[in-house]
Amino acid sequence: MKLKKALSLILAAAAGCTVLAIAGCGEEGGTNGGEGANGVKTYTLEAEYIDLDDVQGAGISSDQGGVEMIYGQGTEADKNKGWSSGYYVGYTYSANLQLDFVFESDKDATAAIVLRLGSELGALSLDPTSFAVKLNGVALDYQAMYIETSTMDQMKFYDKTVTSNAQLKAGTNTISLVVLPNTFKNGSSGGPMVDCVKLETAATVTWSPKTENPSNRGGGPF
Repeated sequence: MKLKKALSLILAAAAGCTVLAIAGCGEEGGTNGGEGANGVKTYTLEAEYIDLDDVQGAGISSDQGGVEMIYGQGTEADKNKGWSSGYYVGYTYSANLQLDFVFESDKDATAAIVLRLGSELGALSLDPTSFAVKLNGVALDYQAMYIETSTMDQMKFYDKTVTSNAQLKAGTNTISLVVLPNTFKNGSSGGPMVDCVKLETAATVTWSPKTENPSNRGGGPF
C-alpha cells in the first residue's frame, strides 16, 4: 500500500509539472509550449515580474506606480480567467509610460513577439502611432491590433503577434512597450492591460523575474 501511495504521489507531481510546462508563466525563462519545428520554443515573460520600481502609471479613478500597478491575487480563479500566473499590469493611462522586458538570448536568432493584451477603455485599435513596441530601442512596425473591451475584474486577454521576424542578439535584449500620446481615455492617453510577452524562437532565452513583486504591494486595490 505504501508503495502504491508513493507511486500515486509521484504521478500526481509529474502531472502537475506537465500542466505548468504547458500553461506556465515562464518564471525561470523556461519553455511553456513545448518545442516546435526547427527547435523553436515558446517563452513567456510575465508583466508583473518585470522591474516596475521607476514606473508611474495612471488609472481611471486612481493613479498607481511601481508594484501597485499589478492587478490580481494569483489565485486559481484568476488563472482560470486567462490571466497568466493570475496577475497582470494595469494603470497604463499615462503618455510615455514604458514597460521593459529584459532577457538574455544565448545567440543571435529570429523570434516571433506576441503580446497578451486586454482593455477596459472600450475596443482599442493599437498601432505604432499610439502604442510603440521596441526591440533594443528600435520601434517595430506592426499591423493594427484590435483589442476587445472588458472590466478589470473580468479582464479578457488576447494574443497579438507583433512580428514573426524580430532579430534577437546574443546577450541582453529588451522589449519595451510604450504608451504614446493618444486619445483613448476620453481624450487623454491610455494603454492596454498587459498580461505577458511571449517569444517564439530557436534561441535559449533566460531572464530574472522579480517574483516577489505581487507580495510587495500595499493595501490594494487589486
